[in-house]
Amino acid sequence: MARVLITAFEPLPSTMGDGAADASRILAETWQGSAEIVARDLIPAYTESSRRLRASVAKHLPDAVLVIATDPDATAITVERLAVNLDDAPVPDAHGAQPIDSPVVAGAPAGLWTTLPAREIVDALAARGLPARLSVNAGGGLANHVFYVLQRELAEWGVPSGLVRVPPTAPAAGALALPVEVLAEALRTVVQTVLGEAPEEAPAAEPELEPAFDPEATQPFLMAIQEPIAETPAAPPRMVTPTLAPLEEEPAPASSLPPAAGRPEPAFEPEQPPVLVPPWGPTSGDVPVYEPPVPAPAPAREPRTDGVPTSHAPEAPAEDEAPRHPTWDEIISGKTAD
Repeated sequence: MARVLITAFEPLPSTMGDGAADASRILAETWQGSAEIVARDLIPAYTESSRRLRASVAKHLPDAVLVIATDPDATAITVERLAVNLDDAPVPDAHGAQPIDSPVVAGAPAGLWTTLPAREIVDALAARGLPARLSVNAGGGLANHVFYVLQRELAEWGVPSGLVRVPPTAPAAGALALPVEVLAEALRTVVQTVLGEAPEEAPAAEPELEPAFDPEATQPFLMAIQEPIAETPAAPPRMVTPTLAPLEEEPAPASSLPPAAGRPEPAFEPEQPPVLVPPWGPTSGDVPVYEPPVPAPAPAREPRTDGVPTSHAPEAPAEDEAPRHPTWDEIISGKTAD
Protein backbone atom coordinates (compact mmCIF):
# COMPACT_ATOMS: atom_id res chain seq x y z
CA MET A 1 0.00 0.00 0.00
CA ALA A 2 1.29 3.43 -0.94
CA ARG A 3 1.87 5.92 1.86
CA VAL A 4 1.72 9.69 1.60
CA LEU A 5 3.31 11.91 4.25
CA ILE A 6 1.74 15.35 4.66
CA THR A 7 3.55 17.83 6.88
CA ALA A 8 2.02 21.20 7.76
CA PHE A 9 3.21 24.13 9.86
CA GLU A 10 1.48 24.90 13.12
CA PRO A 11 0.25 28.51 13.25
CA LEU A 12 2.42 31.15 14.87
CA PRO A 13 0.91 32.77 18.00
CA SER A 14 0.70 36.13 16.21
CA THR A 15 -1.01 34.84 13.05
CA MET A 16 -4.72 34.43 12.32
CA GLY A 17 -6.43 32.09 9.87
CA ASP A 18 -3.62 29.56 9.49
CA GLY A 19 -5.59 26.40 8.60
CA ALA A 20 -2.85 24.30 6.95
CA ALA A 21 -2.46 21.89 9.89
CA ASP A 22 -6.22 21.55 10.41
CA ALA A 23 -6.83 20.83 6.72
CA SER A 24 -4.14 18.13 6.74
CA ARG A 25 -5.70 16.41 9.75
CA ILE A 26 -9.18 16.55 8.21
CA LEU A 27 -7.85 14.95 5.03
CA ALA A 28 -6.12 12.14 6.97
CA GLU A 29 -9.28 11.42 9.00
CA THR A 30 -11.65 11.42 6.02
CA TRP A 31 -9.39 9.76 3.44
CA GLN A 32 -10.88 6.66 1.81
CA GLY A 33 -8.47 6.10 -1.06
CA SER A 34 -6.19 3.16 -1.77
CA ALA A 35 -3.14 4.83 -0.14
CA GLU A 36 -2.39 5.60 3.49
CA ILE A 37 -2.26 9.22 4.63
CA VAL A 38 0.07 10.21 7.46
CA ALA A 39 -0.31 13.79 8.75
CA ARG A 40 2.41 15.39 10.89
CA ASP A 41 2.74 18.93 12.25
CA LEU A 42 5.89 21.03 12.00
CA ILE A 43 6.93 23.62 14.58
CA PRO A 44 7.30 27.00 12.81
CA ALA A 45 11.04 27.27 13.53
CA TYR A 46 13.96 26.89 11.13
CA THR A 47 16.02 24.32 13.05
CA GLU A 48 13.19 22.33 14.68
CA SER A 49 11.08 22.04 11.50
CA SER A 50 14.01 20.56 9.55
CA ARG A 51 14.73 18.02 12.28
CA ARG A 52 11.10 16.86 12.52
CA LEU A 53 10.81 16.55 8.76
CA ARG A 54 13.86 14.28 8.52
CA ALA A 55 12.61 12.13 11.43
CA SER A 56 9.15 11.67 9.87
CA VAL A 57 10.62 10.68 6.51
CA ALA A 58 12.97 8.17 8.13
CA LYS A 59 10.16 6.68 10.26
CA HIS A 60 7.38 6.29 7.68
CA LEU A 61 9.39 5.81 4.46
CA PRO A 62 6.67 7.47 2.39
CA ASP A 63 6.01 7.10 -1.32
CA ALA A 64 5.19 10.82 -1.60
CA VAL A 65 5.79 13.84 0.66
CA LEU A 66 3.91 17.13 0.74
CA VAL A 67 4.75 20.25 2.71
CA ILE A 68 1.70 22.47 3.31
CA ALA A 69 2.13 26.10 4.36
CA THR A 70 -0.25 29.06 4.65
CA ASP A 71 0.54 32.18 2.62
CA PRO A 72 -1.29 35.16 4.22
CA ASP A 73 -1.11 37.09 0.91
CA ALA A 74 -2.14 34.25 -1.40
CA THR A 75 -4.91 34.74 -3.93
CA ALA A 76 -4.97 31.07 -5.02
CA ILE A 77 -3.67 27.63 -4.13
CA THR A 78 -0.05 27.80 -5.26
CA VAL A 79 2.22 24.93 -6.32
CA GLU A 80 5.91 25.94 -5.91
CA ARG A 81 8.31 24.70 -8.58
CA LEU A 82 11.77 25.72 -7.28
CA ALA A 83 13.32 25.61 -3.79
CA VAL A 84 15.99 28.28 -3.36
CA ASN A 85 19.12 27.73 -1.20
CA LEU A 86 18.56 30.98 0.66
CA ASP A 87 17.23 31.95 4.08
CA ASP A 88 15.94 35.52 4.12
CA ALA A 89 13.24 35.56 6.81
CA PRO A 90 10.78 38.48 6.69
CA VAL A 91 9.65 37.79 10.30
CA PRO A 92 11.18 35.87 13.25
CA ASP A 93 10.15 32.24 13.75
CA ALA A 94 8.57 30.66 16.86
CA HIS A 95 12.00 30.56 18.60
CA GLY A 96 12.87 34.15 17.65
CA ALA A 97 15.40 33.25 14.93
CA GLN A 98 15.43 35.42 11.78
CA PRO A 99 18.23 34.47 9.38
CA ILE A 100 19.09 37.05 6.70
CA ASP A 101 20.97 36.32 3.45
CA SER A 102 22.29 32.96 4.60
CA PRO A 103 22.27 29.62 2.70
CA VAL A 104 19.98 26.82 3.77
CA VAL A 105 22.78 24.28 3.27
CA ALA A 106 26.27 25.62 2.69
CA GLY A 107 27.90 24.38 -0.53
CA ALA A 108 24.65 22.87 -1.87
CA PRO A 109 23.10 23.71 -5.26
CA ALA A 110 21.44 27.11 -5.56
CA GLY A 111 18.06 25.60 -6.37
CA LEU A 112 16.24 22.25 -6.41
CA TRP A 113 13.17 21.51 -8.52
CA THR A 114 10.01 19.97 -7.22
CA THR A 115 9.21 16.39 -8.21
CA LEU A 116 5.45 16.87 -7.99
CA PRO A 117 3.33 16.95 -11.19
CA ALA A 118 2.86 20.69 -10.68
CA ARG A 119 0.93 21.56 -13.83
CA GLU A 120 -1.36 18.52 -13.54
CA ILE A 121 -2.17 19.52 -9.96
CA VAL A 122 -3.12 23.04 -11.03
CA ASP A 123 -5.31 21.72 -13.85
CA ALA A 124 -7.07 19.26 -11.49
CA LEU A 125 -7.78 22.01 -8.96
CA ALA A 126 -9.09 24.33 -11.69
CA ALA A 127 -11.34 21.54 -12.97
CA ARG A 128 -12.98 21.40 -9.54
CA GLY A 129 -13.53 25.16 -9.54
CA LEU A 130 -10.73 25.97 -7.09
CA PRO A 131 -8.33 28.88 -7.75
CA ALA A 132 -4.87 27.52 -8.46
CA ARG A 133 -1.61 28.71 -10.03
CA LEU A 134 2.07 27.87 -10.50
CA SER A 135 4.91 29.78 -8.83
CA VAL A 136 8.51 30.02 -10.03
CA ASN A 137 10.17 29.88 -6.60
CA ALA A 138 9.22 29.78 -2.94
CA GLY A 139 11.17 32.91 -1.84
CA GLY A 140 13.45 32.91 1.25
CA GLY A 141 11.10 32.29 4.19
CA LEU A 142 10.50 29.34 6.50
CA ALA A 143 8.41 27.37 3.94
CA ASN A 144 11.22 27.65 1.38
CA HIS A 145 13.74 26.48 4.00
CA VAL A 146 11.83 23.23 4.68
CA PHE A 147 11.13 22.80 0.94
CA TYR A 148 14.85 22.92 0.15
CA VAL A 149 15.74 20.48 2.96
CA LEU A 150 13.08 18.03 1.75
CA GLN A 151 14.21 18.07 -1.87
CA ARG A 152 17.85 17.57 -0.84
CA GLU A 153 16.99 14.62 1.44
CA LEU A 154 14.83 12.89 -1.19
CA ALA A 155 16.99 13.71 -4.22
CA GLU A 156 18.06 10.07 -4.57
CA TRP A 157 14.78 8.46 -3.45
CA GLY A 158 12.89 9.13 -6.61
CA VAL A 159 9.56 9.87 -4.84
CA PRO A 160 7.28 12.85 -5.59
CA SER A 161 7.79 15.70 -3.12
CA GLY A 162 7.21 19.43 -3.02
CA LEU A 163 5.59 22.50 -1.41
CA VAL A 164 1.98 23.67 -1.73
CA ARG A 165 0.86 27.02 -0.34
CA VAL A 166 -2.77 27.59 0.62
CA PRO A 167 -4.74 30.80 1.33
CA PRO A 168 -5.73 31.68 4.91
CA THR A 169 -9.08 30.75 6.40
CA ALA A 170 -9.71 34.27 7.74
CA PRO A 171 -10.18 37.17 5.33
CA ALA A 172 -7.29 39.59 5.01
CA ALA A 173 -6.68 42.71 2.95
CA GLY A 174 -6.04 41.72 -0.68
CA ALA A 175 -6.00 37.96 0.10
CA LEU A 176 -8.36 35.09 -0.64
CA ALA A 177 -9.99 33.30 2.30
CA LEU A 178 -11.14 29.69 2.02
CA PRO A 179 -12.82 27.59 4.71
CA VAL A 180 -10.75 24.79 6.19
CA GLU A 181 -13.12 22.20 4.70
CA VAL A 182 -12.43 23.59 1.22
CA LEU A 183 -8.69 23.45 1.90
CA ALA A 184 -9.03 19.80 2.91
CA GLU A 185 -10.83 19.01 -0.37
CA ALA A 186 -8.11 20.86 -2.30
CA LEU A 187 -5.43 18.73 -0.59
CA ARG A 188 -7.47 15.62 -1.46
CA THR A 189 -7.31 16.59 -5.12
CA VAL A 190 -3.56 17.17 -4.84
CA VAL A 191 -2.97 13.73 -3.32
CA GLN A 192 -5.18 12.00 -5.90
CA THR A 193 -3.28 13.70 -8.72
CA VAL A 194 0.09 12.74 -7.24
CA LEU A 195 -1.04 9.11 -6.92
CA GLY A 196 -2.50 9.11 -10.42
CA GLU A 197 -6.05 8.51 -9.21
CA ALA A 198 -9.00 10.22 -10.87
CA PRO A 199 -10.70 12.81 -8.63
CA GLU A 200 -13.98 11.64 -7.15
CA GLU A 201 -16.90 13.10 -9.06
CA ALA A 202 -20.27 13.63 -7.48
CA PRO A 203 -22.87 11.28 -8.97
CA ALA A 204 -25.19 13.03 -11.37
CA ALA A 205 -28.71 13.41 -10.11
CA GLU A 206 -31.12 11.15 -11.94
CA PRO A 207 -33.85 13.05 -13.75
CA GLU A 208 -37.30 12.57 -12.34
CA LEU A 209 -39.44 10.46 -14.66
CA GLU A 210 -43.00 11.54 -15.24
CA PRO A 211 -45.63 8.81 -14.83
CA ALA A 212 -46.66 7.21 -18.11
CA PHE A 213 -50.07 8.21 -19.44
CA ASP A 214 -52.55 5.34 -19.25
CA PRO A 215 -55.60 5.96 -21.48
CA GLU A 216 -57.45 3.04 -19.85
CA ALA A 217 -57.04 4.27 -16.32
CA THR A 218 -60.29 4.39 -14.37
CA GLN A 219 -59.16 6.93 -11.82
CA PRO A 220 -59.12 10.38 -13.41
CA PHE A 221 -56.99 11.74 -10.61
CA LEU A 222 -54.18 9.33 -11.57
CA MET A 223 -54.11 10.36 -15.23
CA ALA A 224 -51.34 12.65 -16.37
CA ILE A 225 -52.62 15.91 -17.84
CA GLN A 226 -51.28 16.06 -21.37
CA GLU A 227 -52.58 19.55 -22.19
CA PRO A 228 -53.72 22.37 -19.95
CA ILE A 229 -57.46 22.52 -19.49
CA ALA A 230 -58.91 25.60 -21.14
CA GLU A 231 -61.05 27.64 -18.86
CA THR A 232 -64.53 28.15 -20.41
CA PRO A 233 -66.15 31.41 -19.35
CA ALA A 234 -69.41 30.93 -17.52
CA ALA A 235 -72.52 31.68 -19.61
CA PRO A 236 -74.48 34.72 -18.44
CA PRO A 237 -77.78 33.93 -16.70
CA ARG A 238 -80.82 33.80 -19.00
CA MET A 239 -83.28 36.58 -18.27
CA VAL A 240 -86.98 35.80 -18.93
CA THR A 241 -89.25 38.78 -19.46
CA PRO A 242 -92.81 38.16 -18.15
CA THR A 243 -95.50 38.43 -20.83
CA LEU A 244 -99.25 37.73 -21.13
CA ALA A 245 -98.96 36.35 -24.65
CA PRO A 246 -99.44 32.59 -24.89
CA LEU A 247 -96.22 30.63 -25.23
CA GLU A 248 -95.65 28.81 -28.44
CA GLU A 249 -95.72 25.09 -28.06
CA GLU A 250 -92.35 23.53 -28.75
CA PRO A 251 -92.39 20.40 -30.87
CA ALA A 252 -91.69 17.21 -28.99
CA PRO A 253 -88.17 15.85 -29.54
CA ALA A 254 -88.01 13.05 -32.03
CA SER A 255 -87.26 9.66 -30.57
CA SER A 256 -83.74 8.42 -31.23
CA LEU A 257 -84.93 4.78 -31.32
CA PRO A 258 -86.23 3.37 -34.64
CA PRO A 259 -89.87 2.10 -34.72
CA ALA A 260 -90.49 -1.59 -34.29
CA ALA A 261 -90.65 -3.66 -37.46
CA GLY A 262 -94.17 -3.93 -38.88
CA ARG A 263 -95.63 -1.20 -36.68
CA PRO A 264 -96.44 2.27 -37.94
CA GLU A 265 -94.93 5.09 -36.00
CA PRO A 266 -97.68 6.67 -33.85
CA ALA A 267 -98.67 10.16 -34.83
CA PHE A 268 -98.16 12.82 -32.27
CA GLU A 269 -101.45 14.18 -30.92
CA PRO A 270 -101.31 17.35 -28.89
CA GLU A 271 -102.82 17.09 -25.48
CA GLN A 272 -106.32 18.65 -25.29
CA PRO A 273 -106.89 21.04 -22.43
CA PRO A 274 -109.64 19.94 -20.01
CA VAL A 275 -113.09 21.57 -20.37
CA LEU A 276 -113.90 23.51 -17.26
CA VAL A 277 -117.63 23.72 -16.37
CA PRO A 278 -118.37 26.60 -14.03
CA PRO A 279 -120.38 25.56 -10.97
CA TRP A 280 -124.06 26.56 -10.84
CA GLY A 281 -125.18 29.35 -8.52
CA PRO A 282 -128.32 31.39 -7.85
CA THR A 283 -126.85 34.35 -9.68
CA SER A 284 -125.86 32.49 -12.80
CA GLY A 285 -129.35 32.74 -14.31
CA ASP A 286 -129.45 29.11 -15.39
CA VAL A 287 -132.20 26.98 -13.79
CA PRO A 288 -131.44 23.28 -13.83
CA VAL A 289 -134.15 21.08 -15.21
CA TYR A 290 -135.55 18.74 -12.65
CA GLU A 291 -136.20 15.26 -13.93
CA PRO A 292 -138.32 13.21 -11.48
CA PRO A 293 -137.33 9.61 -11.04
CA VAL A 294 -139.30 7.11 -13.13
CA PRO A 295 -141.04 4.46 -10.93
CA ALA A 296 -140.26 0.90 -11.72
CA PRO A 297 -143.25 -1.05 -13.24
CA ALA A 298 -145.12 -3.47 -10.95
CA PRO A 299 -144.55 -7.12 -11.66
CA ALA A 300 -147.40 -8.90 -13.52
CA ARG A 301 -149.63 -11.19 -11.46
CA GLU A 302 -149.56 -14.82 -12.40
CA PRO A 303 -152.86 -16.79 -12.34
CA ARG A 304 -153.41 -18.99 -9.33
CA THR A 305 -153.65 -22.70 -9.84
CA ASP A 306 -155.01 -23.63 -6.39
CA GLY A 307 -158.73 -23.07 -7.33
CA VAL A 308 -159.04 -19.71 -5.60
CA PRO A 309 -160.47 -17.08 -7.91
CA THR A 310 -158.17 -14.27 -8.69
CA SER A 311 -160.77 -11.66 -7.68
CA HIS A 312 -160.74 -12.95 -4.08
CA ALA A 313 -156.88 -12.87 -3.84
CA PRO A 314 -155.48 -10.10 -1.67
CA GLU A 315 -154.32 -7.15 -3.62
CA ALA A 316 -150.85 -5.77 -3.18
CA PRO A 317 -150.65 -2.47 -1.36
CA ALA A 318 -150.29 0.50 -3.58
CA GLU A 319 -146.93 2.16 -3.54
CA ASP A 320 -146.66 5.59 -2.06
CA GLU A 321 -146.67 8.37 -4.50
CA ALA A 322 -143.32 10.07 -5.12
CA PRO A 323 -142.79 13.27 -3.07
CA ARG A 324 -143.17 16.61 -4.81
CA HIS A 325 -140.15 18.90 -4.80
CA PRO A 326 -140.60 22.69 -4.67
CA THR A 327 -139.65 24.80 -7.64
CA TRP A 328 -137.02 27.57 -7.60
CA ASP A 329 -139.64 30.27 -7.60
CA GLU A 330 -141.23 28.76 -4.49
CA ILE A 331 -137.82 28.50 -2.83
CA ILE A 332 -136.90 32.11 -3.60
CA SER A 333 -140.34 33.53 -2.59
CA GLY A 334 -140.55 31.33 0.49
CA LYS A 335 -144.03 30.10 -0.47
CA THR A 336 -144.61 26.45 -0.88
CA ALA A 337 -147.81 24.70 -1.98
CA ASP A 338 -149.42 22.35 0.50
